[in-house]
Amino acid sequence: MNVERYEYDEEGDVLDVYFTEAQFAQRPPVWTIELTPNIMISIDRAARQAVQLTLLDYSVLVRITDGGPISFPITGLADLPKAERQLVLTILTALPVNRWLDISTVQLLPDSPFTVTHLEPPPQALKSLVPMLA
Repeated sequence: MNVERYEYDEEGDVLDVYFTEAQFAQRPPVWTIELTPNIMISIDRAARQAVQLTLLDYSVLVRITDGGPISFPITGLADLPKAERQLVLTILTALPVNRWLDISTVQLLPDSPFTVTHLEPPPQALKSLVPMLA
């Protein structure tokens, strides 16, 4: 059973979200992908599931503007082979990751869609851990 656990480094403004109970040393090797310069996901390829989500500059990522949440292009998918890109997108749009990231596609021209994300509102349990959310 997956249990979310959070670690927030206030000085570095980094939030790590762990989706499994196992300690890192006990996990199988993971594949870490830089989705954006501030968002990384670690995936257990064999289990086809997310292990960890790392959010750098978390206070910037969750900032709400007059126009709503800020969206970020997911540039880290561009160089992946099609099968791997599809695996990552499947994981990003499923539980538990979709509780954290909202994924959508911007279609400027028929042959040039690109994927963007913004952070979902943080869970209540995180608000006591991250001072800027209180």
